Amino acid sequence: SGATACAPTSDAAPVEQIRPVEIRAARPEDLSRITALTLAAYLPALKYGDDDPYRATLADSAGRANDAELLVAVRDDVVVGTITLCRPGTPYAEIASADELEVRMLAVDPTVQRSGVGTALMAHARATAATEGYAAVVLSVIDSNERAASFYRALGYERVPDRDWKPVPHVLLLVSRCPVSSA
Repeated sequence: SGATACAPTSDAAPVEQIRPVEIRAARPEDLSRITALTLAAYLPALKYGDDDPYRATLADSAGRANDAELLVAVRDDVVVGTITLCRPGTPYAEIASADELEVRMLAVDPTVQRSGVGTALMAHARATAATEGYAAVVLSVIDSNERAASFYRALGYERVPDRDWKPVPHVLLLVSRCPVSSA
């Protein structure tokens, strides 16, 4: 298709801020921590705060572990981040086409944001997509979350406005996509 792989821009976290993390599959004993940090990370972006209907989905780390690939980032033996990888046609995939790996519910403990955890999780998602033969990684961001949108832009994700969608009235999700390699 001639698409070039996305690459981080100068807005990405400076290298000196990045501390290594181990990325691994979530374990049953991680689920309560995943739920807590996901809710803490998402609360500022939820349109209706603690009453937001999406809160229950965010809190269902066990569901994500069963129906998708739930990963964690661990630093100093503490789970500090999580990401859900969704293959096309699986229960958590909402927008992925057959040649795309979908990322959902990236969350980093607010106390360690801007330290490279989210960047490492997203790099792992891209590497997984490349290894599994997907052409791109795709994701949705609520239109009111400019901080998340800016983070993904800094990683090289480009908006795909014709794929934007509304899961429920009054909630607009903006789609972005990142090719994993030159085609």
